[in-house]
Amino acid sequence: MDRFFLLKPFNHYGDIFLLLGVARLVEDILRQLGQMGGIRMFDRATHYELQLNRPLDLEGVKALTYIHPFYPVRGAKTPWDKMPEESSEIAFNTVTHSERRKVYREALYHSKGKLGNEESAPTPPDPRTQNGVFLTSQRCDRNHNGLWLASWQRQEHYGCLVAAILQALDRPRLLFPTEEIAQTFQQWTGETLPRPVSSVKIYLPNAVQGVNRTKADNNKVDSQKTDWLTLWAIASGFFECALSERVKVAEGTYDWRVVAANPKDISLSAYRQVLDRLRRYNPPGGGHGAARFDCETILKLCLELLDYHTSRLNQGGGEEFRFLFVPPPEAIGELVGTHFNSKGQVYGVKELFAVGLPGWIRPQAPEECSEYRTVIEEHLQVLRGLTAEDGHSELLALYRDFVTGHSVHSFFPFAVHYADFVVARLANPRTPPPRLFSSDGLNLMVKQDTAICEIVRDPSFIRIAKAINQATVHAGKIRTKDGEIDLDWQRQYGLAQELSARANSKIEFASAISDFLGKYAHENMRLQEHYLKTGRSLKRVQPTTADLDRLMELLDTHNATLVANLLIAYGYARWKSKDESTQGTEDNPDTTDESLDN
Repeated sequence: MDRFFLLKPFNHYGDIFLLLGVARLVEDILRQLGQMGGIRMFDRATHYELQLNRPLDLEGVKALTYIHPFYPVRGAKTPWDKMPEESSEIAFNTVTHSERRKVYREALYHSKGKLGNEESAPTPPDPRTQNGVFLTSQRCDRNHNGLWLASWQRQEHYGCLVAAILQALDRPRLLFPTEEIAQTFQQWTGETLPRPVSSVKIYLPNAVQGVNRTKADNNKVDSQKTDWLTLWAIASGFFECALSERVKVAEGTYDWRVVAANPKDISLSAYRQVLDRLRRYNPPGGGHGAARFDCETILKLCLELLDYHTSRLNQGGGEEFRFLFVPPPEAIGELVGTHFNSKGQVYGVKELFAVGLPGWIRPQAPEECSEYRTVIEEHLQVLRGLTAEDGHSELLALYRDFVTGHSVHSFFPFAVHYADFVVARLANPRTPPPRLFSSDGLNLMVKQDTAICEIVRDPSFIRIAKAINQATVHAGKIRTKDGEIDLDWQRQYGLAQELSARANSKIEFASAISDFLGKYAHENMRLQEHYLKTGRSLKRVQPTTADLDRLMELLDTHNATLVANLLIAYGYARWKSKDESTQGTEDNPDTTDESLDN
């Protein structure tokens, strides 16, 4: 037996945790049997599939001794009188682990994310810390421990229980085969499985405080019951693999956001290594709202995937080498989660959500992994300058729409609004300077789109984009490493919104860009006349009428909105210093004396 199948009965993250709970069960079995074979997880749309690279002998599984499927959780107020003595030795103490996590994160903050490996560095926290804290804060630690206790009490027949589960998962079913597993287990051992238990909203978030929707609508208060086996498997996957975090939603108010990464085509070992490193060393912050938390989670998960691929390459490749040629959504399909909102002393289910991973991250060669990593770090730096408290909720929501989608075109609505944010920050010396996306980073993002590449690689497009840059970002008073410099040309405001508003009509957009280039050319002529008297040279790019003609050709060939959005994105980007140092100088071959008139 080398394949196992699990249906998706819940249509929320409970399906993922059920899969992960069973996958971990199989992993523990292989470890006990001394089989080093890997486990691969696939999302087949209607069901999940687990594949082993070596067949598993069920008769050998029956003889296995008990292994803890997960650890009991103990908080400051967790009831412990009914727990066995053995449990105290293995219990996951949330108080101790959360304190360790706090110390580590404070050290990480003070070192600006560059905590070294020196002996004085604090110990990194356990990846499951926040999951344990979440269980205790939701007052579900008793339910969690009850599920563990029921399996511990049947440890004599634990191998038969696992064998019965795997035997029933040998083919796709319409439902999780609880009845069949219970019957097989009873035939083999003469024992019965635990009775159905009350549903828990953290495992089954479609319940309303433990009552399903139908019963709630009928004003019934009987608690919703769930078979023990399903909830036991979900609890294992949840505690070991969930990503939980408290998220600030208002001043003094924190909600909980719990996320499951949906494995689409990835080995269990790779999945756990990537997720554990994310939760342990580089967890997303929850202090700036749900939108920023989601964006950071996605970008940091992609970073860990790229780092994992790089490390595998350095070790000789292996089965994971092929992941270099697929984007993250083809390894981890999406992030599925639940938002629990604070209601005083309790938390309720506010929403179920699912967000995708960016499809534009697609390294084609080993060296491109580091290039994509640089771009993702660049995006994280931009994110760190946006907070809900400072009124950036709309920008964060637009960025989340982009980073959760597969198309790079979703970046452009954000880029238009971010352009105004950049100019406003540059004009106010009391605010921190904004982080800019680099032109190289944009080139890598659009690399897979041939139509976009044809536009952004055109020399005329580049010169016009640089002209926009020098009229907006690189204008007026600018801050450099040598201090603030006051340039001779003034910054133009509202250009991004003007171009975006005219983008739906090719004629109107052509008129708007011509108007801008005409004013830009006249200002260049004025500056040149002034510089002739002082012997200085004008270091500004000077588009020609030929560039404008070429832009009109691009508008005829491509969608006007696309061209406009690209001009805004590149116009408000950060260009390489070597390019800036030669833009518009007198010896630059791109410079001519020809001007553009309205």
